[in-house]
Amino acid sequence: MKKKILTLFMIISLLGITANSFAQEEDEEIEEIKGKHYVVNLSLYYPISLNKTKNDSVNLNLGLLYSHVGYVSGFDLSGLASAVSHRMEGVQISGLAAVAGESGQGVQAAGLVCVAGDHFSGLQVSGLFNVAGTSLSGFQSAGLINVAGEHGRWFQAAGLANVAGETYSGIQVGGLFNVIGEQGSGFQASGLFNVVGEDFTGFQASGLLNVTGNVLNGFQLGPINVAAHSKGVQIGVVNLGDVSDGLQIGVVNYAKKENNGVPFGLVNLARNGFVRGIAWGGNSVAASGGVKFSVRNLYSIISLGLFNLNDKINESLTYGFHYGISFPVGDLDLNTDIGYRFRDNKSLFKHSLLTPDQHILEARVFMGIPLSPKLSLLLGGGLSRVFDWGKHWDSGQTFPLVVAGFEFF
Repeated sequence: MKKKILTLFMIISLLGITANSFAQEEDEEIEEIKGKHYVVNLSLYYPISLNKTKNDSVNLNLGLLYSHVGYVSGFDLSGLASAVSHRMEGVQISGLAAVAGESGQGVQAAGLVCVAGDHFSGLQVSGLFNVAGTSLSGFQSAGLINVAGEHGRWFQAAGLANVAGETYSGIQVGGLFNVIGEQGSGFQASGLFNVVGEDFTGFQASGLLNVTGNVLNGFQLGPINVAAHSKGVQIGVVNLGDVSDGLQIGVVNYAKKENNGVPFGLVNLARNGFVRGIAWGGNSVAASGGVKFSVRNLYSIISLGLFNLNDKINESLTYGFHYGISFPVGDLDLNTDIGYRFRDNKSLFKHSLLTPDQHILEARVFMGIPLSPKLSLLLGGGLSRVFDWGKHWDSGQTFPLVVAGFEFF
């Protein structure tokens, strides 16, 4: 995954290199020595300008088409493009491209692209993309892409993507995706996916996928969440990782190695857990069977039941979910759980006024009594609250539960 991320960085960085080359002639080295100073500089299309070299310094720079100076300390305005070979301090505004070959401080605004070859602190606003070649301290807003080549902090907002090559602390908001190459802290929000190559502390929210390559200390919210080692909270349809020491809430929670946290979902899978078959009967639903997913002493049960004994309806299907915790009591297991089950009464898969479908809320306690290494007897009971589909739970009835069954190892 890290190789793919680095490849992405290299591709996007080429944009910055290309834009930065705009500020220099081919095979010409930029000298560090300042040239002549101009309080006001006028340029038609460099070198048709008052300044004669690309090392000259300017306080007020005005270019009709294209201007190119060495240093700006003040205000720079060009109709099409403005290039500053070294440092820009102040305001740089251009119709198409604004480039600071080394560093920039203040405001850069352009219709297409803003570039600072090294460090930029302040505000970059452009129609297509912004690049801070080494580091960013401030605010980037672009129609397509923002790039902080190595380090970034504060805020990036783009219609397509935000990228920080190594570390980033702050806020990234992208229409498609956000990427931090190594470590990040703060907030990521995107329409498609967020990626942090190593550690992340903060909040990730996306329309599809959140990825933290190493340790997550924070919060992931999205359909699919991935963290190699989660110490925070993952909420989604599917939560994945190697190790989880935090809270997972999803339909499927999976830890490739160990889950030492709290997985809450229909299917919870981990190397330190197990999957077993379970079957039971009771005075509410005559016969039920399902799958029990356990991680340490936490478990979930997905089940399907037959026959409504409360209302004596044979043509009835009951399907639902229980979540609970088990405690060892000597050689026995004490299990307690709560659950929701939906009972589809005659006629099946239709809502009938004569035999309305029902919601069932259950609270159960039962003992697991080992009969063999592969089989345990389950005995217990509890309470159920039954109310008709389309009505409030206050309109229902409470019934005692008696259950007995088997758990298959």
